[in-house]
Amino acid sequence: MSSPPPEDREPTVLLVEDNEATRLGLAEILTREGYLVLNAASGHDAISVVQSATAPIDVVLLDVHLPDVSGVDLCARLREIAPHLPVVVCSGEAEPAEVARLLELGVRRYFQKPIAADELLATVEAALP
Repeated sequence: MSSPPPEDREPTVLLVEDNEATRLGLAEILTREGYLVLNAASGHDAISVVQSATAPIDVVLLDVHLPDVSGVDLCARLREIAPHLPVVVCSGEAEPAEVARLLELGVRRYFQKPIAADELLATVEAALP
C-alpha cells in the first residue's frame, strides 16, 4: 500500500474528514498540486476505501474527531490492514493523550487545524514513502 508512486502516477492521498467544507478545501489544495484525492467522511468510509482501493494509497490525512469512530481507533485499524501506510493526523482540538497514542501508533505528523496550504503540502510531501 505504500510503495513509492511510479513517475507516471499521481501520488494518492486518502483524506478522512467529516466536515464537508474542510474536506473540500483540503482536497482542492492537494488536487491543485497534482495529488489524486480520495475522500472519506467517516472512519467506516475510510476503511472501505482502503480495503477496496484498486491502486495504492500513498498517504492518509486523518482527522481525529469523526462521527463514527475516534481517530485513534481508526489509526489502529489502518495499522492492522495496511501497516506501512503513512498517516498524518490533523485536528482542531485533540487531547494530549490522543496525540501521544497516535504517535505511538506511528503517525508521521500531527498538526492543528487550520493549517496553511504550504504547510499542508510540505507535510504530505514529507509523509510520502
